[in-house]
Amino acid sequence: SRLRLCRGRTNPGFEAVVRSTMAFADAVQQAFAGNAETFGLVGLGWHVEFGSDIFEGVEGRESVLEGARMLSPTQRWHWGSCTKALSTTVVASLVDAGIFSSGWDTTLGDILPALSKDAADPNFAQVTLKHVAAHRSGICVDLAPEVEERLRAKAAVVGMSFVEQRAAFARELAMSTLGCKPGEGFGYSNAGFALLSAAAEVAAKKPWEELVIERLAMPLGMTSFGFGVPPRDAASGGALGHNEDGEVDETEDLPWHHASFSVHSTFHDWALFARMHLRALRGDCSALKVVGVGASSAALLHTPVSPAFLSEMSRGPEKPMSMAMGWQCLWEEPSDGKPWLAERTGILYHFGTNFRFNAGMYLCAEPPLLMLVASNSGSSLAKLAGRLALEAVIGAGKVDE
Repeated sequence: SRLRLCRGRTNPGFEAVVRSTMAFADAVQQAFAGNAETFGLVGLGWHVEFGSDIFEGVEGRESVLEGARMLSPTQRWHWGSCTKALSTTVVASLVDAGIFSSGWDTTLGDILPALSKDAADPNFAQVTLKHVAAHRSGICVDLAPEVEERLRAKAAVVGMSFVEQRAAFARELAMSTLGCKPGEGFGYSNAGFALLSAAAEVAAKKPWEELVIERLAMPLGMTSFGFGVPPRDAASGGALGHNEDGEVDETEDLPWHHASFSVHSTFHDWALFARMHLRALRGDCSALKVVGVGASSAALLHTPVSPAFLSEMSRGPEKPMSMAMGWQCLWEEPSDGKPWLAERTGILYHFGTNFRFNAGMYLCAEPPLLMLVASNSGSSLAKLAGRLALEAVIGAGKVDE
């Protein structure tokens, strides 16, 4: 969207502010719409908040199918792995409500004693909630696609509930050997977050979906929020996901990944969540109180713990780039040969994909900047386009400042 220059004012200071805002609006439009065109994306949407100004827009179509409509401004977007920040927030609310016996240090052995006893790795029982949320549990890989397909097929035949499916997933995962002792290494893991949701619903005695709705979506007023890929209807928009080759792919996400990378909402509702965390990042200790999270847990969510020592290596598919709990905190990778340790940066972000949709979320404390980007292209080029667009707006914000 573009801002219209106000007329009838003669205050030079006011007009300078308007010109600056218009220049930033143009930079936002060019960054997102320009990259969508450059990379040939099916569609792209964005939401940017810079100070008190909001810029939002969409570019492209709902699909590559003949007769596909242009994207709707009210399209519900898939969050991808930006979901992890939401999931850790829900777990934080459970921790602060006293649901877990030892808070963040509660172990899987405490919550899932039978599963932990039968696990292939004796260290499985010592994995804590904090280990899982920060990708330091030793669970460094996901289940093989054929194993997940077998679980899906069984669930369809037997008629398993989401809770039962997550329990079955957890049992399969417990048969794997950990990549390292809990807390001693980093390994990014979607499977770990699936396990986290399974543990949460056992402790809270409610399905994960109910916990998320009751503890986060409802308090924030996120009326468009849901699980899985976005539905296609008049209220939600009609965007279809597309695979790496640009072909329509209507495959649904598996329910055990609802906590890992599988929720959706409009940008308006997504921004309610992101804005709350931006306030906390900027020092508002009560920002997350609306969802039952106190100041200490809020700070813990935003504090990176990886890498924990110089030259710590990843045992998973991604580097430990100042990873906190559901967030990454280091936007620019250090130059070759320069070591770094986890420390607060004033930045929180995450990218994610289910390989049919792409998404990204970026928060910066100073100057205050909030950005959301999403695409119905699941390709690696779509992620690159989103990253480059965010970088362009970050640069424009520094110039405007």
